[in-house]
Amino acid sequence: MGLDITAYRQLTKLDCVFDEDGEPIDASTKEPLDYDLRVYINPDFPGRADDLTPKAIYSATESIGFCAGGYGGYNAWRDSLAQLAGYPKGTYEQYGQRHESYCQACWDGAQGPFAELINFSDCEGVIGTAVSAKLAADFAKFDDQAIQHSEMSNRPDWFYPLYREWRAAFEMAADGGAVNFH
Repeated sequence: MGLDITAYRQLTKLDCVFDEDGEPIDASTKEPLDYDLRVYINPDFPGRADDLTPKAIYSATESIGFCAGGYGGYNAWRDSLAQLAGYPKGTYEQYGQRHESYCQACWDGAQGPFAELINFSDCEGVIGTAVSAKLAADFAKFDDQAIQHSEMSNRPDWFYPLYREWRAAFEMAADGGAVNFH
């Protein structure tokens, strides 16, 4: 298992009702709807999708998807992203053990480059258009540094290719869309 990402461009909210199984159906014909996104706004990360309606059903003009890695791999990548952005290494406790992470500053509420992604779920939720536009700008601004960061790491084949996928996802979502973590 891992974290899958789908980015959408130009979302349109669909008029629908839900059948007895909770599936969206056309409000008039009661036929099943073809849709792209069912919005789940993760309550642990407010402000990430204020431009979307919770539990609403949307269609999109375009979408892309990729696997961000297994949960451990994604969290290692996210820690490397926080290091690239210049966040200091901090410590946290989990299951009775102390760990170090560059993400800690964002988890404690720091704002700055990539903060909305670093301090977001590693399993489910959606990031809306406005936050996607901010993150797309962060990815564009740090692109040259990301290449250098990747080349200096012990896994140059890993960091920057995934960085490019995230950048493309947020650039697409900045055009009236969203990024779905599932």
